[in-house]
Amino acid sequence: MHDEVLAEGHDRPNRDRRAEKRLRRLGRTLLTRQAALWAGSSLVLILGALAIVFFTGAPSTAPATLPEVNATDITYGPDGARVVVMEYADFECESCARFAPMLAALRAKYGDRVQFVSRFFPLANHPHGMLSAQAAYAAFLQGKFWEMQDLLYERQAEWSAAADAYPYFATYAKGLGLNMSRFRKDLHAQSTKDLITRQMAEGADAGVNHTPWFAVNGTTLVPNDIGDFEALIDAGLR
Repeated sequence: MHDEVLAEGHDRPNRDRRAEKRLRRLGRTLLTRQAALWAGSSLVLILGALAIVFFTGAPSTAPATLPEVNATDITYGPDGARVVVMEYADFECESCARFAPMLAALRAKYGDRVQFVSRFFPLANHPHGMLSAQAAYAAFLQGKFWEMQDLLYERQAEWSAAADAYPYFATYAKGLGLNMSRFRKDLHAQSTKDLITRQMAEGADAGVNHTPWFAVNGTTLVPNDIGDFEALIDAGLR
């Protein structure tokens, strides 16, 4: 009897470990399915937008109800501008990197009359998406968001392929002259993670499900080129 009790006692940790492994496998399966569903829905929307562009030559536009610009937003240009260009972006997204020079040109052309808003939307399938957003926000807290954004996009190929992207982000921050102690603290701060997560959740609630996601004065836009942005901006400024 004593041997049976001992055997049962020794076996219980084994059973607990097996149960824990099953739960981990289930969790990974659910995450994989969630990512697949997200990717699938995004692909349908993107293909639909591309179909409109291909068959009509016109950019895809639609009304959207996005959160109003607020004090926590990262902005470029005057407050209260008649036109607001908003982007939800992931710094590990290759399409975002391709659009970055276009957005920079728009800021240079319209920055005194149009407000540009950058919001975070790191995708689940990008392993460094969240950390790169944290690095960009930490740079923002020292007044260097747009410079850090440019570096993240320009050098995306090097850090996105790394097992550990932080050393690259630290190098960029040092090159921008940031206080490194503060940069590290702000990057890892829970408040930084909370802001990014909140922007993601609010964007998702408003229908954002891929990057880059653009809106001009509340109208979502899948652009062909810079001219599609300019057409909506000029119309709003008239």
